[in-house]
Amino acid sequence: MIKVNLLATQPGAAPAREWLPRDQRSALLGLAILMATAFGVGGWWYYLHHQSNVVDTRIAAAEGELQRLKDAAKLVDLMTARKDELAERLSLIERLRAAKRAPVALLETVSRSLPEGLWLTELKQSGATVQIDGRATSLTSVTDFTERLQSSGYFQRPVEILTTSTEAIDDTNVVKFSVKADVLAIQPPAGTAAAPTSTATVAGLVPAHPGV
Repeated sequence: MIKVNLLATQPGAAPAREWLPRDQRSALLGLAILMATAFGVGGWWYYLHHQSNVVDTRIAAAEGELQRLKDAAKLVDLMTARKDELAERLSLIERLRAAKRAPVALLETVSRSLPEGLWLTELKQSGATVQIDGRATSLTSVTDFTERLQSSGYFQRPVEILTTSTEAIDDTNVVKFSVKADVLAIQPPAGTAAAPTSTATVAGLVPAHPGV
């Protein structure tokens, strides 16, 4: 005997329709995975591109800072060279001033060292060596003169008497002498020329002397 359930379906009702057929579900899933992958790759590329721009910006800033530091270093080098040049010029000026003061100081020292009864006829300087020629009324005046030169602090010790001799001037016997002395701390700086030889007749250092 065959039984039929007539309550399962209503007479004349259409079967339920599926929103997505089963045979298209796999394709749609694959498409969704593909699109997700594409979005992921695109997002990753955008991130890397952004990071690359950030790195490029930092590199450009660093290069600009490096160039600024290089320019500052060049300026420092220029200022240092300028400072050294000015220091050398100032040193040269001081050496020139010292060279100009040296003859004046020499004459002043010799003039202050003159005793009574002694006068000079010639003063010659070659480098640091000074030779002084003159006349004196006695040998004691010549000795006093050399001792004063030694005590002045301008000349090295000892001040040497090169020659002494007696000669007559207007029927008066006088001592003709020649003295050599070496100046202290007047040697020319390294790399500069030595002081030239100079000769001067010392007319202004002739005191009054009896019998002449």
